[in-house]
Amino acid sequence: MALCKESHGWLHARFDILLRLWAAVAVCAAVSHLLMPGWTAAGTTWAMSEHWQREIAYFDLFIAFVFGWSARQPDIRIKHAATILLCVLSLLLGENHLEGWLTEARPFHVLFTLGNGLAVLWGVLACFSVRKVLRQA
Repeated sequence: MALCKESHGWLHARFDILLRLWAAVAVCAAVSHLLMPGWTAAGTTWAMSEHWQREIAYFDLFIAFVFGWSARQPDIRIKHAATILLCVLSLLLGENHLEGWLTEARPFHVLFTLGNGLAVLWGVLACFSVRKVLRQA
């Protein structure tokens, strides 16, 4: 159990950086969805809807809170679980943006396909790298 606590910062850092980065991007996305819904929608192949943009912003803020909170926890098992959630979510969102990219290569589809793909890769590597520590806990 001791290895799962904050004393092994290098174990936590691989999760903390990813979780905080994803949370920061989600907050930025939420702000753009709320304040500039037309601009945000114009970067995609999907039709503009202010209400849909606001709903996406609320989701982004909620998930930013979850990932930000997880990054601050001293137990690596919480970070590990949140990273698995992040990987699943990024895989689904990335697939959706990939489909948009293949339909029409708009800026947000390209950026978020690549960003979500990198998040999945980082998350899988982070989870894989601590599997021994988690088994010992």
